Amino acid sequence: MTIDVATSILGITGLVVFAVWFLLTVVFQQRNELSRLISRFDRFSLIPRWSFFSPDPGASNYHFIYRSRDDKTGMGPWLELNLSPRGILYPLWNPRKRYREGMIELFQLLALSSAQYSAERLQFTAPYIILLDVARQRLGDSLSTQSAYQFAVVETRGSSGASVPCVRFYSLAHPVA
Repeated sequence: MTIDVATSILGITGLVVFAVWFLLTVVFQQRNELSRLISRFDRFSLIPRWSFFSPDPGASNYHFIYRSRDDKTGMGPWLELNLSPRGILYPLWNPRKRYREGMIELFQLLALSSAQYSAERLQFTAPYIILLDVARQRLGDSLSTQSAYQFAVVETRGSSGASVPCVRFYSLAHPVA
């Protein structure tokens, strides 16, 4: 008799937990005040937000590339920052999703800023400075004080990225020192 009571209490508790999780997931799909409140308390990203029903799902892929230039060796090769590393738990747990979405927001803000500002003023906008810093951090120890570095944003169309790459933005070369 006590095993049946314990089993039914665990079953009811599990049912309540999953029902609440399902309801929070449904509410979280809309961008409103309640979803902002949920995201503030969702520290471990347990409540998913699906975007495969967005207006243009999987239409473009953005690639962040960067390189260094040294007076002795010349231009280095373009290196790409992998925005979507795939692990075995990717379908269930993707903590880098917000990093990727933040980078895509920066790309879009940079595109908007480049339409509004001249090349000289664009260097002082927040998206430009943040992306420049990402490139510098990625190059890290390979940079000498005499070298320079730059970044570019490249777009490919289609979910597989099989289209011809299109350079959307190309930064100036910035000295390290």
